[in-house]
Amino acid sequence: MMGHSAVAWRALVLGLTLFCGLQVRAGGPFVPVGSIPAVDSVHVTVENQRIVGSGLALLLGPFGAHRIYLGTTPKVAVIYGLTFGGFGVLPLIDLGHLLFSKDLEPYRNNDRVIMWGRPKERITPR
Repeated sequence: MMGHSAVAWRALVLGLTLFCGLQVRAGGPFVPVGSIPAVDSVHVTVENQRIVGSGLALLLGPFGAHRIYLGTTPKVAVIYGLTFGGFGVLPLIDLGHLLFSKDLEPYRNNDRVIMWGRPKERITPR
């Protein structure tokens, strides 16, 4: 029988061994210029935002993480957090819009809680 300290020590050694054996490679802006073919960077950026936004909506949607990623005011994230994403409904609808909308521009920097709704018309006094 091993004591608790021996088990903890072996777990620590095993964890450090696994951690030190990992190979980490840099990505992103450190790729040499001539190594990737030329692509339309705007298209890649939109698709990356769609993928990241959709992933955040799936995993952390009830807390408004996808809305923070797309840019919004803090009040939207607070409302999402307090209502658990409109009781789980708003992130699902947001996910549908993120996946199936051609243009994500209406959803960027959107300060409305219901991001897919029509903007309010401004009424000017006469």
